[in-house]
Amino acid sequence: MRKLWLNKVQAKASGIPCLIPKQVEIDGEWVMEGRWTSPPPTADILLPYNRCKQVGCPVQERERPAAYVYNASEKTQFRYIPFWARFSEDIDHSKITDDEAWILSLNRGGSVRKFKSS
Repeated sequence: MRKLWLNKVQAKASGIPCLIPKQVEIDGEWVMEGRWTSPPPTADILLPYNRCKQVGCPVQERERPAAYVYNASEKTQFRYIPFWARFSEDIDHSKITDDEAWILSLNRGGSVRKFKSS
């Protein structure tokens, strides 16, 4: 699914929300934060293409990504990775990681809005 990765110009032109993550230190603990380029999508969790399939809710043939997440460690210009919105009831909970379970517990019935919007 690397063909769906976008560069900065493409990501901006897509009109799809993008998250620019960063780590900040709060009381001696490193915490992930970030800035959304537009209001984030409504979902319990955002997952990349392969992870959607692994947890039992594969991406449909014409389903568009709900968001892009910036990956600073990517060496090419294509640093915006597609993520798809998923709700807890669509996911096989026996296949999720502890981190995914934690995110789902935070967002149950809400949306992926734990990162600050600007």
